[in-house]
Amino acid sequence: MENRRKPITYIALVVVAVVAGYLVYDNFIASDPSDAIGIQQGNQILDQTIPHVDGSGSVSFSDYRGSVLVIDFMAPWCPPCKVQFPVLSVIDSIDGVEVLTINVDQSYDMESLMSFGEEEGITWFFGHSPATAFEFEVSAIPTVLVVDQEGKIVNRAFFTTIQDFEDILTPLID
Repeated sequence: MENRRKPITYIALVVVAVVAGYLVYDNFIASDPSDAIGIQQGNQILDQTIPHVDGSGSVSFSDYRGSVLVIDFMAPWCPPCKVQFPVLSVIDSIDGVEVLTINVDQSYDMESLMSFGEEEGITWFFGHSPATAFEFEVSAIPTVLVVDQEGKIVNRAFFTTIQDFEDILTPLID
């Protein structure tokens, strides 16, 4: 009888050691996946530098740390993108919130984009970076990202309404 208990005791000890090791690793050693740099909701945003369509310079996403950043990926030929602009105009007027619109279509030159921006009333930063759209796996437009003050993507969605923005932004700017 004593001989049968020894293997069971050893197996139980191994199981306890494995579970304890996993708990120590998971709670103290493994990194938090929300700290990962990336392009999805919950990630720290992958930093990119975006040139302005007027050639006046560029900005990086990290330039907006301390503010809530709304990134709008769009193209001039996209009707839902044009409908998104009045919503973004309202959002841009909120203290502590910055808006950045990025053209994703490489077939547009900077002069035509500047004219488009003026026609549509884009008064916030308007950049051009098809490469960033590719890097961020933008497959539908307008794709809108909301990034908190610490650089974490808190929302990634297709067309975003005023009500959606109110629900997303209220806890971030209160």
